[in-house]
Amino acid sequence: MKQQLTTYYPTFINTLFNLSSWQRKLCATTSAALLLGLAANISIPTYPVPFSLQSLGVLLIGACLGRKLGALAILQYLFLGALGLPMFANGSGGFMALISPSAGYLYGYAFSAYIAGFAAEKGYDRRFLLGLIAFACAHQLIFVFGVAYLMGYFHISLSEALQVGYLPFVGVDALKFIIATCVMFSLWRYHAKKHQ
Repeated sequence: MKQQLTTYYPTFINTLFNLSSWQRKLCATTSAALLLGLAANISIPTYPVPFSLQSLGVLLIGACLGRKLGALAILQYLFLGALGLPMFANGSGGFMALISPSAGYLYGYAFSAYIAGFAAEKGYDRRFLLGLIAFACAHQLIFVFGVAYLMGYFHISLSEALQVGYLPFVGVDALKFIIATCVMFSLWRYHAKKHQ
């Protein structure tokens, strides 16, 4: 039983590349951060929180890279955005984006990627139902940070923060963790057939 609890599986990127050196790991995390920047710019500018593909990218980054590299990729993404690169929704960048009304969601990305990566390392992304539950939990974590930050930023109640920072996104964002589950499950099925 103890052995089962400590068993970790290789993440999907490890089936494609050997990430044994720090240079390759850095290349992988930087590429993921830049791809997340592209996903962020596919957005609908709504206030105070824009609709974008960022959270879908976060889940896939965590699942593909694993918990440590996934979280590191998100930290690189935040760092590049803070430097002024147009990495955030609607092509925004700069330090001010990290203290904007939607900044809480950005901080939640690192934790979400870590949870998605942990789930992948436990092999949950290879099973549809377990993957769906894991990615749903990882995705909801983003909203925990986002809503809590909105409460402090605007000095509003939890109910008001949920109305502006959670409820408008429930339907669309449910699709994101469903898509992430389908993508990873399909990739692993393809990989299994290829190596039969």
